[in-house]
Parts: sequence; C-alpha cells; structure tokens
Amino acid sequence: MSLCMAVTMSFCLSLLGTLTSGHFTVGTWLISFAVSFVISLVIGLLVPMPKLEASVNGKLGLKPGSVKANLMSALISNTIYTPAMSIIMVLIMVGSANVGIQHGIDALSRDIQEAEAQLSSVQSELSQTDAAADPAKAGQLQAQIGELNGKLAEMNGQKAGMEAARPPLGMSILISLLISYPVGYVIIFIVQPLYFRMLMKKFGPPQGPPGGMPGQGRPPEGIPPQGRPPQG
Repeated sequence: MSLCMAVTMSFCLSLLGTLTSGHFTVGTWLISFAVSFVISLVIGLLVPMPKLEASVNGKLGLKPGSVKANLMSALISNTIYTPAMSIIMVLIMVGSANVGIQHGIDALSRDIQEAEAQLSSVQSELSQTDAAADPAKAGQLQAQIGELNGKLAEMNGQKAGMEAARPPLGMSILISLLISYPVGYVIIFIVQPLYFRMLMKKFGPPQGPPGGMPGQGRPPEGIPPQGRPPQG
C-alpha cells in the first residue's frame, strides 16, 4: 500500500508543482517525480503510518473505516508527506529555473562585453579622425556609436529583466504549500481507502466459517442433515 501511495502522491504532486511553477519541462517533471518518489518511500519506511493513524483514531474514538477516521488518516498522512515532497520539488524547480536564467545572463554578459569593446574601439577611432577633413567617416563612426549604445541599452535591459525573473525561493515554497497541501489531502482521502480495500480483498482473511468447513445451508451430497438418520 505504501508503494501505491508513493507512486500516486509523487505523480500528482510533481505534475501539479511543475505545471504551476511556470517552468514546466518534461525533464524537470521526471526529475521531480523521481526525487519525490524516493522521498515518499523513505518516509513510508521510517514512519509506521498505518500504526500511527490507527493509534490516533483509536485515541479519538473513531471507528475504523468510517468517514471521520478516513478524514483523520488523510490529515495525518498529508501533514507528513506533502510538505516534505513540496519543499524538495520547489528546490528542484527553482534551481532548474535559476540555472536556465543564469545561462541566459552569462550569454548576454558576453555579448555586452563584445559590444562595449567594439564601442570603445569606434570611439577611439573617432577621436583620431579629423571631422573637418573627413566628415563622411566621422558621421559614419558617430552612427556606429549610436547604434552600439542602443544595442547595449537593450541588452542591459534584457539582463536586468532576467535578474528580476529569478523565482524567490521562500515565496515559491509558500505558494507550493498553499496549493499542494489541500490537493494532497483530497488525493489521500480518496485513494487511500481504495488501496486499502484492494489489498484486503487480495490478501485479507478468507471469508466464511473458520477451518474451511462448509457453511450452513444445504449439506454437501452424501452427508445426511443433522438430526436425520441416513436412509437405508
């Protein structure tokens, strides 16, 4: 059951987290799913969830299998699983987004350095040009300077925009928890009883009288009913 819950929670929360992050990629989702799956398995191994839920429900006097007991069990599981998984997924998504943004910033920084070097060269050439003797060349150099200044202003603006686009870690974690906690609660409340019934149906105790004896009703052929002598 813990394996089924780990797969379900990891799949749903990793997909929800990557879709709501604004930076969804298949690769990011697969990494998030794999990491959250491992985390959920570790939690399942370290925390005896069924015993914990049964203990809390018993202390609260909740009947096993009732709606109230299922609500409380979902609350316990969700409080343990979802925050840990959400925080890890946010760290992965924010880290992945920041890596992509940093690559763009680095590329722009190189272009800015090249443009600044070119601008310095043109300005130096203009300073050595006699504008009165060669007005055409001076005008051409001034036009290049204006073009380079405009290009630099645009690239610096793009760089500033990329810097501002870095997702804030604390706010991202808070938003993720506000979204994933209620969603995780609903998912656990729905699927946990279903998985439990499936396991009980497959591995539960056999139905009917103990010892493999036939139940009440018509006796098997060849065995006389109780209280009646066999017919000769």
